[in-house]
Amino acid sequence: LILISFLFPGCQTESKKTGRENVQEKDITLILEDWCKSFINKTDSNYVATVNFTVSDNKRSHHIMIDGNDYSISEGMNEDANFSFRSSLEHYNMIYRGDITAFTSMGRENMSDSTPLDADFHKAVTGNLMNDILFFVQRFFNTSPHDKVVLAKENSRIVHGGHAIPVFYRTSDEIGVRSAWYQVNRGQQVNEPGDTNPFPQYFIITRGSGFARIGNDTLVVKENEAYYIEPGSDHVFWTESDEPMEMIFLAWGEGA
Repeated sequence: LILISFLFPGCQTESKKTGRENVQEKDITLILEDWCKSFINKTDSNYVATVNFTVSDNKRSHHIMIDGNDYSISEGMNEDANFSFRSSLEHYNMIYRGDITAFTSMGRENMSDSTPLDADFHKAVTGNLMNDILFFVQRFFNTSPHDKVVLAKENSRIVHGGHAIPVFYRTSDEIGVRSAWYQVNRGQQVNEPGDTNPFPQYFIITRGSGFARIGNDTLVVKENEAYYIEPGSDHVFWTESDEPMEMIFLAWGEGA
C-alpha cells in the first residue's frame, strides 16, 4: 500500500459520466471543505498537519493546514507540508462519494505500479511517518464518522491478482497489523507460488468456494472457513467456480 499529492480546479462544477449517469462533480475546494470538517472531529486538539493536494487535470494546487479543531484551505503548494496527494478531479469525487476509498486508490503490488491516487511523504506528524500517513489516509478521506468501507467488487481495484480493498493498516516499532477484503473470480489467483511474508496471516472465506495452496498442501476451501498462514509459507488462492470467492485477509506481527 503506497501514498500521495493534490491540485485543484476552479469553483465551477461539471457533470461527467463516470459509470453512473449524470454524476455531478464537486469542485475540489468544496470536497476539501467537507473532508476537513469531518476530519477535525476525529482528531484530538494536539493534531497539527499541513497537506498538499493537486488536481492532475489542470495542475492547480491547494494545501490545507489543520491545527486541532481549526483548519484552513489555501491556494498553492506548501513547501513545509507533511504529505502531498495527486489525482484527477473525477477520482477525488469518486473517493468523496464513497465509490472507492483512498486506501484502495493507493494500493499497489510494486512501487513502479501506477495508482489513481498518488502520494509523496515529506515529514512525520507524530514521529512515525508510515503510521501518520496510514492514519491520515484512512480518516481524512472518509466523511463517515466511523470510517465506513463498502466491500464490493465495484469499489475495489485488482492488487495481488484479486479485487482488493484495504481496510485497516497500522505499524508501530516494526509491529503492525493489516486487513483487507478480496474477491477472487474464475481465472484470477491471489498471489503467485513463492510469494511469502515474514509475519503470520489468516484468510477467512466469507463467500463461495475455491482452492488454496498453503505450503506443500493443496486444499478445497469454502465459505465460513479460516486458514492460518505461517510466516514464510507459500499461500495461493483461486476458484474454478463461476461464483466469486470472497475473503478477509488479516496479518499482524513484526514486519506487517
